[in-house]
Amino acid sequence: MPKTPASTPTFTESFLRVTKRPALKNPLLLIGLPGVGFVSKLAVDHLVREKGAERIATLYSPHFPNQVLSMKSGRLRLFSIGFYVKRFKKRDVLFMRGDLQPLTVEGQFEVSAKALDFARQLGCIETIAMAGYATQGKKDKPKIFASATNREFFKKITALGAQSSEQVVPIVGMAGLVPALAKLYGMKGCCLLVETQGTAMDVTGAKALLELISKIVGEKFSYKKLEERVSKVEKMFKKMEGQGQPMPAVQPPGMPEAVEKDVLRYIR
Repeated sequence: MPKTPASTPTFTESFLRVTKRPALKNPLLLIGLPGVGFVSKLAVDHLVREKGAERIATLYSPHFPNQVLSMKSGRLRLFSIGFYVKRFKKRDVLFMRGDLQPLTVEGQFEVSAKALDFARQLGCIETIAMAGYATQGKKDKPKIFASATNREFFKKITALGAQSSEQVVPIVGMAGLVPALAKLYGMKGCCLLVETQGTAMDVTGAKALLELISKIVGEKFSYKKLEERVSKVEKMFKKMEGQGQPMPAVQPPGMPEAVEKDVLRYIR
């Protein structure tokens, strides 16, 4: 008989299924969710794959769409947000990556609270979320704008290459909400906004974010596989156009995405 889980979710609220609680050293919570240009998700997905980060928890929520995916293998797949850990030279990182953001304001607050509470339990002292900042024209070296809940943390990030914004910028979604709420959980929070045209998958913006993160964790990253994966998706788009097939719509922030192996899961 299958084992009965220690706690059965009722789904009146989000449910966090934890499989491991590792002891972490000076951990940083790094968030990558779908958004403008997919810069944040591209960056975190790449690090999780490239560095072989270990999955330790999965969050399921009634604030996600009432939809599941029937995979080619026959498996049913729920939308979720995963938590992964990886040790770098300077510090450990708790990655938070997901298929989507909650569809409602209440859902975004509730899921953010669940994530921050879990990060606090693991000893995280800092939180960094990333997002795209839509601008006109392509940027070969996009700027990264930082804002933080703590002046010391802000100075630390700007000393590594980020800069302050020249104007007030509204940040919609969990990229702003999680670091802003982090202060209430005893953590320092920071949001990084990278310039992007908002194209389907902005590799340039994602790489700019990764270069800054590499300085924070003290380790250099390779971007070859990131570029290869995005190139594969772009070729698939062109092939579909040539065959007269309708192009997949780019997923707007907060909406579910289809899951296709090696297609970065950014198409619906």
